[in-house]
This record gives sequence, structure tokens and C-alpha cells, in this order.
Amino acid sequence: MNDLPADSIGAAWLARAYNVLPLGQLPVLSQIGGRRATEINDGLRLETYQELMRPAQEPAAQLQFHLRHEVPHLEFLARLFGKTGPAFIRSWVAAEPTGQYARRAAFLYEWLTGDVLDLPAKLGGDYVDVVDDAKLVAASPGRVIKIQRWRVNDNLPGTRHFCPIVVKTDAVARASNVNVTELFEKLTAEFGEDLLLRAASWMTLRESRASFAIEGEADQANRIERFADVMARRTGQGDPPLTSAILAELQREILGKITLTQFGIRQSPVFVGEMIRQQEIVHYVAPPAAEVPAMLEGLHVFLQRTEGQSPVMRSAVAAFGFVYIHPLADGNAGCTGSSSMM
Repeated sequence: MNDLPADSIGAAWLARAYNVLPLGQLPVLSQIGGRRATEINDGLRLETYQELMRPAQEPAAQLQFHLRHEVPHLEFLARLFGKTGPAFIRSWVAAEPTGQYARRAAFLYEWLTGDVLDLPAKLGGDYVDVVDDAKLVAASPGRVIKIQRWRVNDNLPGTRHFCPIVVKTDAVARASNVNVTELFEKLTAEFGEDLLLRAASWMTLRESRASFAIEGEADQANRIERFADVMARRTGQGDPPLTSAILAELQREILGKITLTQFGIRQSPVFVGEMIRQQEIVHYVAPPAAEVPAMLEGLHVFLQRTEGQSPVMRSAVAAFGFVYIHPLADGNAGCTGSSSMM
């Protein structure tokens, strides 16, 4: 809690009050100070407000400030609701049955926890988006779902089991606006298609060797060749590799028939690590195997609900999400690159 502002408000106040922090950093921290100011460091914002903006020292007011002025952080809210329970949300929505932030909070509580709240008798108000698409990547128009229960528009881009959240910083906007097709056409005009194909082949082999080095299998020459061949043939082809059947097919092509690995979605824990001076260093522990199918479905929903948005952004989320979920016991690196996520 030492990294939180001393006179914190919003999410930082809630984090301190309930002794709960997200696994990652909150993208926005807010505090009370002498003058209004914004400080940005590596994409993270520290907002300073004057005393007149201080919310009441109770959870509903601080959560409303978070939803209204900060960038909603779903993983943090899930942890928060696990600590607070539903009581303050019930009281809030009962006191403000037409309030947009009370209704958004009630929807998020149910969505994140799976618990059902009592509906107030006089629930009303105009439909309001669950998240602000000016702050976060949200569902595309036409993919938004009206939730009559709380009179909100569910524009979350994933599911409660896996909902990638992309904060719309200036850096994200610049990357998302890159026109890959235009860049490729300029390269083709300057260097010719033959040279680009040769470069792509070289980069594929280099990526293959690097990927299998990460997996501790850099000496598997045949496997590296199969990986490169699958990437050349399957990139951009077919459905996203997010089901057990498609993953098993790709995995079999990459690993070959002679393997001790069970094809398809893993049934056991996995981690990524390396040996340094006879000591095993663990870099990453993947989610439990029982959660993998639902998380893959969440990633698939993200790609469906963000259809039509930046292909650069969607590709980045798909690649990150696949490696984060790590759905296979072996061959994850290959399947990440071998089929289009669009």
C-alpha cells in the first residue's frame, strides 16, 4: 500500500480501506492536493484534485468516483467485491434506483461475482454503457447487449472469465492507427515481393528457434522446421485456434506424431522458466487447467465483440491472451503464430 497516494480517493481509497490491490497497477490514481494537476509516467496517471472534489468517506461514493473519473479496473473490482460483499451495493442501488453509477456498480457486482442482487422496486433511468469507450476498448457498435435488469448497455469486450482490458492511452492510439496494409504495400513497391518473402522466411525460422529456446527445446531441429512450415501455411487461414479440436490439429502438426504430450487443451499445470546456475527460475505460472476452456472462450468473445476495430490492437490482445492462458501442455508458441486471430 506504500505506492498509493497519502490522501487518496477513488480506487486508491478503496484499496487502502479494504487492504486489496490488483495484480497489476491501477492505470489511474487520484489524490487530494492544493491544485488540480495531472502527472503521467509510463502511461500511468496520477490525478490531483482540490478539496471540493473529495468524495464522502464511504465505499459507494468512492466507487462512484472511480467509475466516473478514473479508468475502471475489473480485476481490482473483483477483488474488492470479494472483500466488501454485496451490502453496500444493495444499499446504494436501493437509495438511488435511477442513478446510473449505482446501476453500473450493481451490474458489475453481479457480472464479476456471479451473485444475484435484489432489484429495487423503482429501478429506472436511461440505458447507460457499462464502461466508457473513450477510456477503454469496448464492444463494437452492433455488439453491445442491452441488459434490461439494470438498464445498462453491456459493452464489455469479453466474459467474466477473461475480459482483456486495453486502456486508450496516446501510445495505444498511435499503435492502433498503424495501417499495416499500407506499410506492406510501400515495402513491396520499394523492395519487391520476392525479397519480402525471403525476409519473412528468415524471420519465421528465427522466431521458431527463439520460441523453442524459450520452451527449452532449441535443439529440436525437426520440430523447428515443422513449426516454420505450419506458420507459412496456416497464418491467416481458418478459424481462430481457440477450441480444443483446432488446437490439437495445429499442435499435432508442430510437434509430430511421436510425442508424450496430450494433444489439445492441457489437463495439468504449466509454467515457463529456465535453469540458471543449477537453479530453476520460474518466470510465469499459467492459470489452472480447469479455467482454460472458459478463458479461451472469453478471448474468442473479445475477438467477436471488437470486430471492425483496429487489427493491430486485436492481434496484440489475441497474441498476449493466448500466451497468458497458455492452453497447451506443449507447443503454445507455435499455435500462437500459426493462425489468424482476426
